[in-house]
Amino acid sequence: MKFNFPLFKALATKAYKNIGGSAYPLEDVLYVFECYFNNYERFMRRVHPNICMSQIERIIEAMPQADDEVHIFFDIDPYDYATLIDAHFKTEYNIGCGGCDYNINHFFSGNIRTLRYYEHLY
Repeated sequence: MKFNFPLFKALATKAYKNIGGSAYPLEDVLYVFECYFNNYERFMRRVHPNICMSQIERIIEAMPQADDEVHIFFDIDPYDYATLIDAHFKTEYNIGCGGCDYNINHFFSGNIRTLRYYEHLY
């Protein structure tokens, strides 16, 4: 991986502490991030753009759960993310609107994770 994960790991560790932890242990949070950035490079053939501390914190907070259209929350096992992330990169979004940049912020927005969960794990 060309992405500077050791540097990101230090930022994510600080973000994890800033928000007081997560339902996931730090190691699982780092696993999800590393899985995402590895897949990003594999599919996009470039390094993922840097994200700011507030975005890292928001993603960490969102990781353990997703919700469906009627806002029923459900837990996501951290190791299910490998399947969800792979499915995410194989999904074409906004075909008529210029496509998608597949940034991690997109993956953790709206109902992206929920749809991939229902398609591949439910």
